[in-house]
Amino acid sequence: MSRGQEKPRGALLAGLRTGLAAGAVMFAAGLGPQAKAAEIYGLVVGINDYIGTQNDLDGAVNDARDIAGALDKAGAKTVIALFDKDATKANIERAWTELVGAAQAGDTIVFTYAGHGSQEPEPAGRNDEADGKNENFLLAGYRPKGEGTKERIVDDEISAWLKEADDRGIRVVFVADSCHSGTMHRSARAETVKFRNGQFGAITDDQLEFPPPEVAKLKETDFKSVTFVGATSEDKLTPEVEISGEQRGALSWAFARALEGKADKDGNGDVTQLELLGFVVPAVHAHVESQQTPQVAPLRPRSVSLFAVRSIAAPETPQTAPETDASATDDTLRVAIDGAVQAKAQPAVAFVSDKSEADLIWYVASGKVEHKIGGVVAENVGADEIGPVLTKWAALKWLKRRAAADPVTVSLPNGNQRYAKGEIVQIEASGARYAHMTVFNLPPDGRVEFFIPDPRNPGEDAKDWRGASWRERFRVQDPPYGAEHVVAIFSEEILSDLHAALAAMSSAAKAGALRTVLEQVLTSQKFQVGVLDVYTGS
Repeated sequence: MSRGQEKPRGALLAGLRTGLAAGAVMFAAGLGPQAKAAEIYGLVVGINDYIGTQNDLDGAVNDARDIAGALDKAGAKTVIALFDKDATKANIERAWTELVGAAQAGDTIVFTYAGHGSQEPEPAGRNDEADGKNENFLLAGYRPKGEGTKERIVDDEISAWLKEADDRGIRVVFVADSCHSGTMHRSARAETVKFRNGQFGAITDDQLEFPPPEVAKLKETDFKSVTFVGATSEDKLTPEVEISGEQRGALSWAFARALEGKADKDGNGDVTQLELLGFVVPAVHAHVESQQTPQVAPLRPRSVSLFAVRSIAAPETPQTAPETDASATDDTLRVAIDGAVQAKAQPAVAFVSDKSEADLIWYVASGKVEHKIGGVVAENVGADEIGPVLTKWAALKWLKRRAAADPVTVSLPNGNQRYAKGEIVQIEASGARYAHMTVFNLPPDGRVEFFIPDPRNPGEDAKDWRGASWRERFRVQDPPYGAEHVVAIFSEEILSDLHAALAAMSSAAKAGALRTVLEQVLTSQKFQVGVLDVYTGS
């Protein structure tokens, strides 16, 4: 990749440098200024066990317990946690009524749901949804026919509950870690991952009593003090992933860390709407190969307080290991091989027989390497090419754990999809606390493309990137196609040793020490990292 001109190099090509922005984009509108919440209340719902077994989940109760514990650490006055069979419609309504009755104006209620979600046709005559569908949350006793249809909560009901609290001046943070409908951004095999959408069938003999039609007409602007965070958009699926040795929803994991103070960027003891979004989105991306992007309302969050925290986010010591992943066994990349071939042993790589336990699956016959969540990440990979691919992903696993714990926001303004040859990819990075930036790309074949600081541009490594945003344009060129990963590291010190090593890894054969070098250089440094997944191909 080159900057400022186009020449072939692989799947991505640096395009026109758009330069340094004056600062991170700040949004206005939304909630008005308020004092810190006097109290925090929590209603936490997690459902793994559904009627029958085909729709059971593994991570929803883990999510709920983690969030309940984080609320307790944050000093919540009351936390009501409902798991599995206790998460009935009646119990949830009763708990909500209790908390709204106890909270005062200025207090905050955190309401989280982890479990199956789906979509259903709007009731006849409403026509308030652009796609003609309501979103719903399916409870443990849900069945798609008869009496069991009452054990679901539709979005109109949630709106009515939130409006009740909002009208009393109570702040609400509602987190929904579930699917709505549709597909992943890119193909992920059902044999390796569970999704939070369920397979229940169409609703018949519906006995749910819907709220009045006027509730369905409520808009974002009708709420003064409500913040909504959804796992993904209405037409996408939400996967369960392994974090710290447990099956989890990435959004719930990130939100629990936010409650513990990781989202408190300025260290003032408060988490604002803007800080919550700035932490949650990249933290989720770090675990799911950018397959899900949390949805937030209001659409223009601002720097107003949501809840107080007792711990401060900014680390004052080098990142030896992410605090939030301390219980994880290790940073080892797990690989499953589909085919009769013997792969060579590599540092930080373990070969497993169960595909559902693997991070990557190598399909020998087709030459494709697939990420458990992200789909195809490399093509035309034979026994001679697999080594550098695994080296790259072992390095990425180490980097992404650090990115999840203390993220920098790295995004694709044009959208997260598979980019075809000739298309322009725009990349933005912002939210750094440290002055010095290092940027490099990891193409699908495992080599390193070192971008910033450019040795041809003296003084570039001396720029101060704190509070600034970096923007770049790339053009998709020739193969190899698959998963490119743009890595942005912001450090307290200039990383001259790392720069020299990265510049020397311009071929896959020379990049075998990538993870070792990253660990050796960065473990003694104060740094933040952002990793952006850019998928290329047809």
